[in-house]
Amino acid sequence: MSPQTPSVLEIDRKLRDDFRRRVKDFGVSTDTIDPLLAVLFRTVAQQVDQIYGDTDQLRGALLHELMDGLNVQQYLARPAQAAVRFVSHQPEPRILRNGTELNAVAASGERLTFGLDATVEISQARIAFALSYQDQSLRLLTGVEMSEAVQAMRPSMEPTPIGLGPYPALFLAIENLSPSLLNRHGIFFDLGPGSYPVQHALCNESWWIFDENGDLSSGGLLRPKRTNGGVYQLAFQLHQGEEVSHLDAALPSIPDGFYSGRQFVFPPMYAGDRFLCRCPRLLEPALSRLLNRDASRLLDEPRLWIKISMPKGTPTLHHAVNGILLHSMTASNVYARNQTVDFDKDGTSIPVTRQSDTPEYLVAPLSIMSVENEPYESVLYPRTKSHAGRFALHNGKLTLYPGTNPDGSSHDRANVRLWLTNGELGNQVGPGDITGFAHAAAMTGIRLAPFTAAAGGANVESLASAERRFADALLTRGRIVTRTDLETSALALDRRIVAASISSGLERREGGLRRVERLLLTLDTQAFDKPEIELPMLRSQVETSLRSRLVQGLELEVQFVWKN
Repeated sequence: MSPQTPSVLEIDRKLRDDFRRRVKDFGVSTDTIDPLLAVLFRTVAQQVDQIYGDTDQLRGALLHELMDGLNVQQYLARPAQAAVRFVSHQPEPRILRNGTELNAVAASGERLTFGLDATVEISQARIAFALSYQDQSLRLLTGVEMSEAVQAMRPSMEPTPIGLGPYPALFLAIENLSPSLLNRHGIFFDLGPGSYPVQHALCNESWWIFDENGDLSSGGLLRPKRTNGGVYQLAFQLHQGEEVSHLDAALPSIPDGFYSGRQFVFPPMYAGDRFLCRCPRLLEPALSRLLNRDASRLLDEPRLWIKISMPKGTPTLHHAVNGILLHSMTASNVYARNQTVDFDKDGTSIPVTRQSDTPEYLVAPLSIMSVENEPYESVLYPRTKSHAGRFALHNGKLTLYPGTNPDGSSHDRANVRLWLTNGELGNQVGPGDITGFAHAAAMTGIRLAPFTAAAGGANVESLASAERRFADALLTRGRIVTRTDLETSALALDRRIVAASISSGLERREGGLRRVERLLLTLDTQAFDKPEIELPMLRSQVETSLRSRLVQGLELEVQFVWKN
């Protein structure tokens, strides 16, 4: 039987009994209690009952306290997220920066603000057609709008046999490109129910851009990486380590939104990149049959061709993918509030949430600075500067501990910037309720075309979400200590690694004896499109990831063998 929670009267009685027993220890015996003490005991009993009566609230409070102690970022509220599409009426590409504000109206009439989750470029590029390869057959995706030239040929929607290996894949053809090709273009995948394996594959598998000869080459290999709000940024594997552009300046992180894992952004591209080609040779025979007539002129037109690999067991792609939209981006119901706090007038503790007709909830602090631009430090972290100010978030309030000036005087003001959201109210924004840009004058020539409703907003982070983030944080902070740790970590890096074995030994290296861990990884041959290209990159990924987590003093050697 589960223990019953004591009532207020039982807690009150226990407090009185404990009080009598402690008083008796000092030689005082009494059967009555002072009326003031009686009121105090009853008040304390009610507070204890209120706190411990809501176990979910207690668990959440304890979890947040533990996350604070381990310096794990907390999300106090979750913004609603919507996906929007842009239509450009200008021949030249236009850049929309992350954080660009959009106006929205909730169903109840409140005016809200949404901000773009990443920087995107808008151009005249369009998807010519999209193909799915599965079960040795190639077919056109019906949910993707085809170009007029392709529609005029009345293509067949039935599958056409073709042998491209056992693994499924998606193929996209993009046309009407500017000289910078797909530079920072956004692409959104509208997925149907039960399609999580497809979404997971899009976020973790390799993306390829065919070269000018219609082949897969090392220069076109892309891998996705999660960024703000659950948007995934594609990056060229050969260009890692390039200097980050000012356009990619990261905003303080917000949690994954409702459409996380469906929005992707292509990397920077340049006019000299040679990615335009005619239809790749491996697709031409089947695609000619799908188009039902002499399509040589159409297939000879230079386009940018993309292949997205999929693992075995992927659900039927032509049912899972309802649509693929170019020139799209997700937008979250998050905005910045700037405030100067005058300690003499406003005090040092200010509310960060507001309950009114349009409620506001804190997502995360953006920055807290003195008027001399000295950053304030969180009380959760060790102090790095003795004169720096400190801040703490607790019970919906931001508490500031003023720092000191060079002359020894205390700060009299601080500049505070906070990420705020309207929480659940943002979920009332429908597909057509994002009405336009907040600064429309600067966005002439670009039309907004929302196509999803906003969803996922919450006034406070749910306990399940906090527990999941806490577990992820513990896993990512884990260190590789045992052999099992090393094997498990290697197998988790890439689905193409099917087995791992380890042998250890001492070797004389520069600086003395070193313990060397030899990691032998077995790879699935058929899971690679171009082994000679992908294998060196996989080796670099494995070595970089595992060596950063190994116990200090250990050295790692990685070898690959193919599965028989």
